[in-house]
Amino acid sequence: MDMLASYVESIRAGFLAFVGVGALVLLPLVALHYHRFGRVEPRRAFVLYGLLAYGLVALALIFLPFPDPGEVCRGERMLSTTPFQWVSDMRNNMAAYGRSGLVAMVTSTAFLQQAFNVALFLPLGVVLRRSYGRGPLAAVAIGLGLSLAVEVAQYTGNLGIYPCPYRIADVDDLISNTSGALLGWLLAPMAFVVPVVPGADESSAPPHTVTVPRRVAGTVVDLMALLVVGRLVDGVPWVLGAAVLLRVVLPAVTGGRTLGGWLLRYRHVREDGTPAHVGRLALRELLGVTGLLAYAALLSPDSGEPWGLWLDLLVVAVVFLGTLVVPAFRQDQRGWHERAAGTRAAETARSRFPAGEPAAGS
Repeated sequence: MDMLASYVESIRAGFLAFVGVGALVLLPLVALHYHRFGRVEPRRAFVLYGLLAYGLVALALIFLPFPDPGEVCRGERMLSTTPFQWVSDMRNNMAAYGRSGLVAMVTSTAFLQQAFNVALFLPLGVVLRRSYGRGPLAAVAIGLGLSLAVEVAQYTGNLGIYPCPYRIADVDDLISNTSGALLGWLLAPMAFVVPVVPGADESSAPPHTVTVPRRVAGTVVDLMALLVVGRLVDGVPWVLGAAVLLRVVLPAVTGGRTLGGWLLRYRHVREDGTPAHVGRLALRELLGVTGLLAYAALLSPDSGEPWGLWLDLLVVAVVFLGTLVVPAFRQDQRGWHERAAGTRAAETARSRFPAGEPAAGS
């Protein structure tokens, strides 16, 4: 029970570390994905975050709890070089307590320790095969290399942080960790929840796609213009009218450009690239940012209503997911509001004529 409680506490510490580290690397990871692929590929992001969580929890299980430096260097032998020494330890333990049989064997501390070491590296083998398509030799080599690095760190007192090692560096750990990686590789076809990481071509957004960050920047420009209007005029109808003028009427007469789209060099068009009429643009805005502003100004329930807050949160969540989160993971970067309206964002710098088709009069 003490060993199980120690494992649970280490898992908890590793998960908390993942929450903190995951929050710190979220924006850099998103920026890296957009720089490389023009979008966030959900399967790549899931595997990377999964590996981060697994790695931090595994490190916590291996190295925690950290002892008081004064409690180490007591003369114990902290290196075991005899392969399968755990078998002898298990037999000696069973004999000392007068136990025998299969149940006694699998519940012994020595056996459970080795089973834990196998299970610790099993996810590594699963991910190497399932997500990255690596072969069994790669799983064995990577599992052995990582396990050896751990044992070296333990034998050197966490690379010199402690004057002496506080955990035994054991050749049996190398064997069980490597076996766990290989076993994970063998079981990988059954791990349906682990996604296959797509190649660069499948991960990348199509050429000339207007990315979500670029459209968000354009929307911010439009909202800043609305903020200026709100300072100059008094009254919600005027601000909403300005929003319709800026986000619907202006694009309808300028080929799909809002003020932010003009600055960021993109416009809103139909799926086939032809100009979007005012009805499509209005539907797009009704289900997007302008619709959210109208809801907040005209339809949001009284704050005294107990269900009002939940309705507000629901509306905000739907718009946020549909206009920002969902398109960030799609190759074409289109949100729910754009798909419903049959529109998309297109770069203004791109030629209006298909490749190989000359302009009229040329």
